[in-house]
Amino acid sequence: MEICKCCGKNPADKKNTHYLTDGIIRSALNEGGLNIRGKGAMYDISSHKNSVEFKFQQKTSQEAIIEGLGHAPGEKEIEEAKKNDFSVDNVFCSSCEKIFTEIETEFIDKILPKLRGKDFTGEREVSFTEYLLIRKFFLLQVLRTSICDQGYKISAVLQDKLREIVLNKNADIAMIKSVPLNVTYLSTLGGNFEYTYNDVGIGSEQGNHVIIFNDFIIQVFEKISEVKYVDFFGVNEKQTLMYFTNQNEENFKFKVFDNDGRKKIMATFGAFKVRNQLAFYVQDLQNEFLKRKGFLPPRHVINIFVHQIINANSFDDLQRYSSARYEKIKEFLFQIL
Repeated sequence: MEICKCCGKNPADKKNTHYLTDGIIRSALNEGGLNIRGKGAMYDISSHKNSVEFKFQQKTSQEAIIEGLGHAPGEKEIEEAKKNDFSVDNVFCSSCEKIFTEIETEFIDKILPKLRGKDFTGEREVSFTEYLLIRKFFLLQVLRTSICDQGYKISAVLQDKLREIVLNKNADIAMIKSVPLNVTYLSTLGGNFEYTYNDVGIGSEQGNHVIIFNDFIIQVFEKISEVKYVDFFGVNEKQTLMYFTNQNEENFKFKVFDNDGRKKIMATFGAFKVRNQLAFYVQDLQNEFLKRKGFLPPRHVINIFVHQIINANSFDDLQRYSSARYEKIKEFLFQIL
């Protein structure tokens, strides 16, 4: 058996370890925003993948599955449903998992109720004195994601520091506070369903890696000198980025967006993903056309292809850009040509 990639000592015997805390992301992935295990319905848009895939879990309703897939699920899709997103098997050990759970439970019990459901209209920040708990919780997300997600990279030096912070209950406070950590909170009002408009995954823009964590956005840096301004779809502001990047603080500051601000950020981020997805499909079509025909497709063929994808009134935006629809449209074009 493999050795735990967190402590590096014990056998990695733990299955179904969520590397992004399930109690935070579940409402963004569940149909209707329900906080129920196994009812996830999501579009997989991880930055290291080149396709958009609808994914569901074992308890997701048949109606939601058919709406997302466009058809009843096949055997392969049902098998995939048995796997939980943002979770891994045999990467961590039971001892580390116990520590993870203690940190997560304390944050969810003590901090989360002070944020979720609150109306932050007109406010730009909220701060808490429980900086050690908050830091450990969000740095835990960074550590596990850096271990489990190939698209999210931090230095070995920072990763080792995060191991010490998470695993050692007596870790040096100065070391814990030394990691530059920026966390934005997106106020989500209007009931459980509104959380389904939030996102989960990792993003990268101009070399800055970000964890999109439902109603939180996490940015971490190795040193304060490496904090670089990147707009990141309106989340950051040049004049306030350093202010909201916590280091050696006495009160941990969250930058806050009200409900309307959250909607704008998520809409901008969604449009960016769609543009990238469409560009990838056009490039792939050109490569396939060159391979099959020996020359690049004429402009009118590309226009037909793009029109077929975009103008699909019976689909929502992410169904419209799914890899399954792309393959069907591509083959249709080759048939008629």
